[in-house]
Amino acid sequence: MKENAIRWLELGVTVTACYMAAVTMVQTTLYARLVDIVGDSFVGALLGEYIAYMDVAVIVLAVAGVAYLWRRGAEANFGRIFMVNMLLFFPSVLDFSTFNWVGLIFDLTPAPQVTAHWVFAVGLILQAAYLTLRHTVRFREMREELLSRGAAAEDIDQVSGGQMGYLIMAVSATAALTTAIYLVAPVISGAAERPLEGIPVPHVVIGVVVVLLIAAALILYLRSRD
Repeated sequence: MKENAIRWLELGVTVTACYMAAVTMVQTTLYARLVDIVGDSFVGALLGEYIAYMDVAVIVLAVAGVAYLWRRGAEANFGRIFMVNMLLFFPSVLDFSTFNWVGLIFDLTPAPQVTAHWVFAVGLILQAAYLTLRHTVRFREMREELLSRGAAAEDIDQVSGGQMGYLIMAVSATAALTTAIYLVAPVISGAAERPLEGIPVPHVVIGVVVVLLIAAALILYLRSRD
């Protein structure tokens, strides 16, 4: 696989992830409140009827911003792409959070226009995008290193192709495992609640048990290194 193909793949992943995060954000309760605040301010008076296009403007600006970061190509810029995506994704997570502290500040009643499954799917896309970009930038660095050592371009393309194949399998496996956990978690949670119904403070008991298990695992690990 040639470097141009890797770069185009990065662009597709970058734009798709950001677009989905932005589209999700403009359908959240927090964003709706912010739009109302802008509409009631002098900015809303200046925009007039054009405020109806605010959603489109936000999405376009977000996608343009991450496309610019992609164009620069450095690993640090890919980290910024991930931060932008998570910032866009944050309001949708709050809508389904059991403790929406932002909602307490703004006195918000969650009324998202998307479902929990939609939010999970977008989160999965962001996860896949992060893993992909994190590895492709290293693949390109390895290509440059191999070129500097005098390797043939054809051989480097074969190496990149193998790396991309491994990356696709790794990302697919991660997505499948995450989806399985998401689907099974409610079943496990429901089954775990029954034996804990008679305990006054089950969360404390579970926390203590988990801490003890972590401590025991750490002790066993340290002893195994002696």
